[in-house]
Amino acid sequence: MKIINIILLGCLLTATASGQAATLPDQPHISVSGNAKIHVKPDTVRIEFQAIAMENDADNAKQMVDQQVQQVLSQLQKSGFDQALLTRADVQLRPEYEYIEKKRTQVGIKATRNLSYQLDDVEKLNKLLQILVKNDISNIGQINYSLKEPLQWQIKARDMAVQDSISKAEGLANSYHSALGNVYSINYQTHNAQPILMRAMESDQVAPSYQNNQIEINERVETVFLLKP
Repeated sequence: MKIINIILLGCLLTATASGQAATLPDQPHISVSGNAKIHVKPDTVRIEFQAIAMENDADNAKQMVDQQVQQVLSQLQKSGFDQALLTRADVQLRPEYEYIEKKRTQVGIKATRNLSYQLDDVEKLNKLLQILVKNDISNIGQINYSLKEPLQWQIKARDMAVQDSISKAEGLANSYHSALGNVYSINYQTHNAQPILMRAMESDQVAPSYQNNQIEINERVETVFLLKP
């Protein structure tokens, strides 16, 4: 059994080495990784929240939730926000129970409506949060920062990663008293932009304040350069 294991391991190592060798040229070369990271201020943000009410019956619960939504819409319009940017899902109803004297007893009907608002001016986020809290929207969920045109920033970061790979390759070649030739291969996979959020909250605020948010874009490119004879 030990002999079989050794043979199998030897075959695996041989196959792995052969696969790696197939991706590299037979002539002198340099393999480098170019990296770039840029931080961009987001220009759009989506806020998810819920209107919730619990009443004795479903009709009253739904009515209370609808009133909350109408209050939010009215306040948005008064404050200069576009009502059309508010997305509203259907109202969800479910019974709520409590154990009273060890007996499961229905205590009401809970109505929930999921909502989200796409805000194109990030500077107005705190004002929007204030509106939601003042209108009894206490269940504020995810705040998703993004870019309206992320592709242009990804291209910029990618070009920086390419320049980084060239600089590294040229530096290595010079150190070994050689010179770069043509590019043999390029391996590139794009990465999604990730938000970096910083949250600040003052004692006299009724809603959290989100400031200094950035979108981090990372790009990496792996390149094999041939060396001139």
